[in-house]
Amino acid sequence: MKPVREEIRAEESLNRVTAEAVYAKYCSPLFNAAAMDGIAVVSERTKGASEAEPMTLRPGEDFVVVDTGDPIRNPYDAVIMAEDLMEQEDGSVRITQAAASWQHVRPIGEDIVAGEMLIPSKHRIRPIDIGVLLAGGITRVEVFKLPTVAIFPTGTEIIEPGQEPEEGDIIESNSRMFEAMVRENGGVPHRFAPIADDYEKLKNSIAEAAKTYDMVIVNAGSSAGTEDFTVHILRELGEVYIHGVAIKPGKPVILAKVNGKPVIGLPGYPVSAYINFENFVIPVLRKMNGETGTAVPVVDAVISRRLVSSLKHREYVRVKVGRVDGKVVASPLARGAGAAMSLVRADGFCVIPQSSEGVEAGEPVKVELYRTMEEIDHTVVAIGSHDLILDVISDLMPDLYPGNYLSSTHVGSMGGLMALRRGEAHLAPTHLLDEETGVYNVSYLKRLFPSPWLW
Repeated sequence: MKPVREEIRAEESLNRVTAEAVYAKYCSPLFNAAAMDGIAVVSERTKGASEAEPMTLRPGEDFVVVDTGDPIRNPYDAVIMAEDLMEQEDGSVRITQAAASWQHVRPIGEDIVAGEMLIPSKHRIRPIDIGVLLAGGITRVEVFKLPTVAIFPTGTEIIEPGQEPEEGDIIESNSRMFEAMVRENGGVPHRFAPIADDYEKLKNSIAEAAKTYDMVIVNAGSSAGTEDFTVHILRELGEVYIHGVAIKPGKPVILAKVNGKPVIGLPGYPVSAYINFENFVIPVLRKMNGETGTAVPVVDAVISRRLVSSLKHREYVRVKVGRVDGKVVASPLARGAGAAMSLVRADGFCVIPQSSEGVEAGEPVKVELYRTMEEIDHTVVAIGSHDLILDVISDLMPDLYPGNYLSSTHVGSMGGLMALRRGEAHLAPTHLLDEETGVYNVSYLKRLFPSPWLW
């Protein structure tokens, strides 16, 4: 699966990955150039100028007027800024300080020297890189071709967004998520209309796509149900390397090859589909577009509540993250494979190894982050009962207090108070009714936080 190269215009190369190192054709600047508006002078002739004894310079004889970027030609070797000149009525100027040789002059090749490496191979081109390429005389650059990816949503029960759903219908959304993830990771997506659970139709579509596109993604039908045809079709058309992985959520994934092209079957549940795309599709895409993998930022944290896991799977638990009393706290979100909103709300994944039965509240864990540590360090952590006002506050927080955020995790009132007691939250929304007194919260707070100064 060797990346394919192509040559494109430098100004159209944003976010493309270089196939080889690029070297400058020209110097920048191409000549000795004025760095300021003023006059070009021979520095030796200005010696002796001072405030006590100003020196008069005459145009054409002692200096020439220059603007920023103008060539500085022999015999001139320095520039005096316009602000440092006292202009006289006859066109001459007076100076009160001698000019140093090469002051305010940009020498040939100060920024770029012909023949030097501008950008290395396997480098994702940024806006500043385009400017440097052009300044160095490079108008075309060799990059890796963007891999094309066919995306097939499948299932008789799915309908397109915008259609009116009836009982039993599922609005298809995964393929649109895949489109965005393909673009984000250096590919060109081609999403097809949903295909019903029809063996021959799906088979023909995959076979044709494997001739035309660099990669094929088939969404849903990767499990072992009666209408999950994908694995049987791929065995008929090519070679299946893996069917099912020890990941939760995301076990029913298929890794295959048809016509020399990678074909990946992803499960239908949104969270499973997302996790498998991250783990299996993105690495292949990056290899195809010549990009080296980038390490996911990982942080040490403590988990805010007990998590039970199976020894059979490596489990990805979505978490909210914040820093409380100097320690990073990870609060688990909904764990279901279909809980798509948990992905939207998550700050990262807590990865529980395959050999672990889980972690207890307060134990250390590793978290793969989506957000920067700077954001996390400026996040208020709320753990407890859910109240819609928390979502409103979270939305308003960056505007009211720029650079600050609110992270809210819903584990119930008592769970929030216990997290607060362990020093894993800044605040705990709670509404616990004492049936004996008819008063909310107070008796529970006195029992859990008995410090006299609180009461």
